[in-house]
Amino acid sequence: MAFSKNSDELTIAYIGGGSKNWAPSLMADLALQDSFCGIVRLYDIDAGAAELNRQLGNMLSERPETKTAWKYEVAETPKAALTGADFVIISILPGTFEEMRSDVHAPEKYGIYQAVGDTVGPAGLMRALRTIPLFKEMALQIRDFAPDAWVINYTNPMTLCVRTLYEVFPGIKAFGCCHNVFAAQHLLACIQGIHQRSTRHDGS
Repeated sequence: MAFSKNSDELTIAYIGGGSKNWAPSLMADLALQDSFCGIVRLYDIDAGAAELNRQLGNMLSERPETKTAWKYEVAETPKAALTGADFVIISILPGTFEEMRSDVHAPEKYGIYQAVGDTVGPAGLMRALRTIPLFKEMALQIRDFAPDAWVINYTNPMTLCVRTLYEVFPGIKAFGCCHNVFAAQHLLACIQGIHQRSTRHDGS
């Protein structure tokens, strides 16, 4: 599918554009909707990972079943990614997977067991200490280069990340989004459907 940029198309800045999970999921979602298209600028401290996603996204746009063709570019700096963006998506990994492993398992020595180590408890606190300084910097960059953009954050700890954005740049338009929210909505809808069917069958 041919790509052409016009005033009706969107620009998305993806901070953490080398993501191996969220970025490909976003590409698939964008390709399968038919309402709008545009450019996705991928910025990542790992430029090689962002380049791989650029290739993946542009190959996806060429597939015949794709409903809208998006153009994927690698941005060399946050400024290059953010300037003129309509939307900003943030999905970064603060620190390393080894640090995440330590966050979760080190508290076990003291009888503290956690299923998830990126939101609450000692692990969430350690992750917050690594993440908040990065989000303070991002808030300033968004303020300077994309003040009118809608900002969608996927990075945990969600509440603290989004609050940091607003603390630093009160005029920001940001909200947090998590796949577990949608999973929970789906689960609750299924439970409600089962309950309604059961109620109809037993006459109560």
